Amino acid sequence: MVQVQRTGEAYRIDVRLSVQSERQVVWGVLTDYENLAKFVPGMRSSRIISNPGEPKLLEQKGESGLMFVKVSTESVSRLKEVPMQSIQFELVSGNLKSMRGEWSVEGHDHATVLAYKAEVVPGFALPPLVGPAVMSQNIKGMVEGVAREIGRRTAPRVQQEKPAAASSSAR
Repeated sequence: MVQVQRTGEAYRIDVRLSVQSERQVVWGVLTDYENLAKFVPGMRSSRIISNPGEPKLLEQKGESGLMFVKVSTESVSRLKEVPMQSIQFELVSGNLKSMRGEWSVEGHDHATVLAYKAEVVPGFALPPLVGPAVMSQNIKGMVEGVAREIGRRTAPRVQQEKPAAASSSAR
C-alpha cells in the first residue's frame, strides 16, 4: 500500500508491505546499496561514497516520470542503520530541497513487514496535478522492485528447505 500526500511543496510518503521472507533476507536486500540500481526501476546508479568507519553516505541517481513529465534526480544521503531494524536517511546534497525518512523491518519467522516513510521536497517543478502521481508511481516502482528482489532471494532458501522437509516426512 503506497500513500502519497502533498502538503505545500512537501510530499509525505507512507508505505507498508508484508513479504513472505525472513528478516535477514529483507535486511540484506535493503542494505545491498551497490546493487539497488539492478532491481529498482528508474534507478541508474547507487553507491556508498564514504570511507569505512565514516558516517555512511549513499549517492543515488535516477529518473522517474509520468507521460510527458520526466525528472532526473541526484542525491547524497546520510544513512543511520540499526541492524535488522531500520535505516534512517537524510539528504546531504542533490537536486532535492530536502528528503528524510526511514525504512523499517518488523516481524519474524517467514513473515516480515517492511515500512517506508519519507518526506520529500523536490528542488524542481512538479505540476500540482501530476506531482503526486509521479511521486506515487516512483515510490510504487521502488517498493515493488525491492519486493521482487526479496522474493528472488527467498526462493532459493525455500527450495533448499523443501527437500529436507520431504525426506524427513518420508521416514
